[in-house]
Amino acid sequence: MKPNSFKERGQALILITLAAIGLVGITGLAIDGSAKFSDRRHAQNAADAAALAGALAKANAESAGDDAATVWTELSTAALNRADDNGYDGNLVSNVVEVYSPPVSGPYTGKGLYVQVIITSYVDTFFSKVLGIAQTQNIVQATALAGKGGTIANGASVVSMNPNPNCSTGGGSGGGSFDVGGNGEIHLSGGGMFVNSNASCGYSQTSCSVLLTMDSGVGISSAGSAINQACGTPVPQSTTAEQILIPDEIVYPDKPAECGIAAPAPTNNPPGSDSWTIYPGYYTDFPQAGLIGNNKEITMSSGVYCVDGDVHWSGATFDLLDGTSGVTIYITNGHDFSLSINSPILLDASNSGDYAGYLVILEGTPNTHPNCTINGGSYLEINGTIFAPYCNITINGDNSTDSEFNAQIIGWNVKLNGGNLINIHYNPDDNGKIKRRIGLMR
Repeated sequence: MKPNSFKERGQALILITLAAIGLVGITGLAIDGSAKFSDRRHAQNAADAAALAGALAKANAESAGDDAATVWTELSTAALNRADDNGYDGNLVSNVVEVYSPPVSGPYTGKGLYVQVIITSYVDTFFSKVLGIAQTQNIVQATALAGKGGTIANGASVVSMNPNPNCSTGGGSGGGSFDVGGNGEIHLSGGGMFVNSNASCGYSQTSCSVLLTMDSGVGISSAGSAINQACGTPVPQSTTAEQILIPDEIVYPDKPAECGIAAPAPTNNPPGSDSWTIYPGYYTDFPQAGLIGNNKEITMSSGVYCVDGDVHWSGATFDLLDGTSGVTIYITNGHDFSLSINSPILLDASNSGDYAGYLVILEGTPNTHPNCTINGGSYLEINGTIFAPYCNITINGDNSTDSEFNAQIIGWNVKLNGGNLINIHYNPDDNGKIKRRIGLMR
């Protein structure tokens, strides 16, 4: 009689066969998974390149003044061609390439400043077919900023950047991104007001004692906030402006080299007089401590003054500050400015280089909003852009004299308090410009 153990012959072969099937399946998934991952990485690179190409074409076409149809043709053609160069031709069988401006998904949905490319690719499997998986799919997207160069905030003369004012006191009572009050007259020419908010109190006129007037063609525009001009002659109004995204669309000029170069000692000419000349460079006190409060007449040599400290000027600071040679005052982060004077201050913005048109630049962050003040009057004559997009700016008109500003004023919250008369005139040729900006958004 044969032993019963012979009945178990062949079981090892069955186990080996089953294990082999499992191993083949795992190997197939690994190989097909690697192919899917490789295609995804390739598709993402193609989408990134296509979005950048489309953004560059859009910025170039808009800077050239092309109409909307031409801009779309240029950007979509550039994006599709770049995707094709990278192996994604949009044939609808192995891949689909979609181009949008404005984007249709993600945080930049509906924002015309951006270009979005979405690539859907289909990857045929090899081993996974035995498991019923004949094809896998990848969907990737890229969004690029297409910022044309030119005027800041489309040429508005006074800009409030805060998209979310507290509205704690209600519309018309203050607490908005842009408050207008006082008991004098505020007149704008050359450029209007821009309110970067869609809140009900984004624009708030707090007093019927103030008269707001504007030249023909100049008005108030907002990103959707209600504009309730309860008093004065009605001015043109629009609530359909595109909102500026914070912080993506706030662009500072590069930090100047002068922030790393100690300012030369001031010179006294003629010696022994009260007339002094100061020079571009790095300052912690501005002007130098020895010149402040000593009835000096100070002339600024042309260039950039990097100030690592607060700039607080009063009637006792100096007898005269003459910056008509063309200057930029660049104030570093963590500081503020207050110009309250009864001595002549004459300041013209730099007229060449990267800082042309910028009179004051105040660094800042989206979460910190110091207070900055300008008390106007016949003693103050400023020409150029005051770029302090994260500072709460208050401009007070003098009660006895007119105030004249040939400037663009950009702050976080802006408050205009008319005393006698505040004239704000904007000329794009005399103010700061932003460079063309192209870049992927993450």
